[in-house]
Amino acid sequence: MLTNKRLILSHFWLAFIVFGAALVLGAWQMFVRSPLNAWHFNPEFYYRSVTAHGSAMGYVFPTLIAMGFGYAITEASLEKALVGRRWAWAGFFLVAVGAVVAMIPVSLGLASVLYTFYPPMVG
Repeated sequence: MLTNKRLILSHFWLAFIVFGAALVLGAWQMFVRSPLNAWHFNPEFYYRSVTAHGSAMGYVFPTLIAMGFGYAITEASLEKALVGRRWAWAGFFLVAVGAVVAMIPVSLGLASVLYTFYPPMVG
């Protein structure tokens, strides 16, 4: 039986909220590159969205899923309460705050490296 359901579900809920935001960014990228909206294309905003989308889908989403799944499997397989529950919550908040802090320079266009290897842009 899982004793830290709230911790585990918090990881999954935040992961899928991030996934939803990344989905919106991905749909916006497709719309911008389509001929439907050719007059409103701004490369700076496009690369910012590609970077935010890639960071969310490549780092934040899988990290939260792995953490939540790891906590669930640990409790279920050992049949004991999770040791270090406060540290687990601290890790959750650290990931959440870190993701927001990392996205601030991306959204302001101040990130030093933007995702540029993206198959539709390569050729």
